[in-house]
Amino acid sequence: MEYSLNQLQAFVATVEEGSFKAAAIKLNKSSQVVARFISMMEDSCNVLLFERRVRQLHLTEEGKKLYRHAKRMMLESEKLNAQLASFDRQLPNSFTVAIDCYLSSEAVTQCYLEVLEEFPNIDLVVKSSDTTQVIEWMKSGEAEVALVFSPLAQFEDVQEMVAFNFSTSEVASSNIVSAGAVLTQEEQSDMMQIVPKFIYDFGHEKRYVLSDRTIECTGFDEVVAMLQAGAGWARVPSFKVRKLVEVGVLNEFYAEGSTPVSWHAMLYYPNEEHLSLAADVFIERVMRLKDVIE
Repeated sequence: MEYSLNQLQAFVATVEEGSFKAAAIKLNKSSQVVARFISMMEDSCNVLLFERRVRQLHLTEEGKKLYRHAKRMMLESEKLNAQLASFDRQLPNSFTVAIDCYLSSEAVTQCYLEVLEEFPNIDLVVKSSDTTQVIEWMKSGEAEVALVFSPLAQFEDVQEMVAFNFSTSEVASSNIVSAGAVLTQEEQSDMMQIVPKFIYDFGHEKRYVLSDRTIECTGFDEVVAMLQAGAGWARVPSFKVRKLVEVGVLNEFYAEGSTPVSWHAMLYYPNEEHLSLAADVFIERVMRLKDVIE
C-alpha cells in the first residue's frame, strides 16, 4: 500500500469541492491529474473512494472514513511546511517574555498575543511575577524581554527604555475611606500600608513608605484582596484599579498637601543585537501603549 501527499491532497480537495474539476481549480492542476492521483490511490489501497456517476461523484463509506484521517494529515502537513518555511526565513522559534504582575492588563496581554499573530508557529512562554523576580528572569537569560514597574535602578549589561508612563492612586476599601477623602499625614500614617516588595528591594522605602505599619507584598492580586478586605491602603497604578474604583469597591483618597504621583513602566533586555524578531514586535507593540494607558 503506497500513497503520496499529492494523492491525499487531491482526495481531500475533491471531497471538499465536490468534483475533480473544482478540486483541480483549487489545487491549480488539471482535472485529469487530480483524477489520476485518486485512481492511483484507489489502486494502491485496493479500495473505491468515489462512485463515479454521470457528472457526479459520491463518496463511498470507505472514502468517508479515510477523509477524516486524510484531512488531519493535511493539516499536520501544512503546519510542517510552515515550520520549515520559518527555518528558511530564519524566523524565531520561541519567545519568552516576563511581565510584572503590577503591570499586567488586557492591553499588555494583547501585545504578546500579537507576536503570535505575526509568528503563528512560535513557542510563546509568558512568565509573570513581582518586579524583582521579573528582572532576575531577564538578567539570567530566562526571559528575552522584561516589562516591569520601574525600580528606578541601573543594571550593568542591560538595555532599557521607558515603555509608558501611568498615574498612581492611593486607594483603600470603601468601608474605611470615603471617596475623595482628604486625609492628614497623621491619619494616613496611622493606617496600615500595603507595600510592593520591590520598594524595599531597591531601597525606596524612605520615599514611598508613609505609614508606621506596613504589609510587604509581592503579588498584585493579593494586594487587591487585602485592600478589599480592609487591611489598609496602597499606592497602585490607577489603570489597575480603575474598574474597582468606578463600582465603589475601592475608594481613591488624597493626602493633605500632596501632589499627584506618576510612575513609568520599563522594558529591559540584555542585548539589542541579539533580540529576536518576536522581541522586536513585542517591544514595538508595548511602546504603542503610551497612547492607551494613563
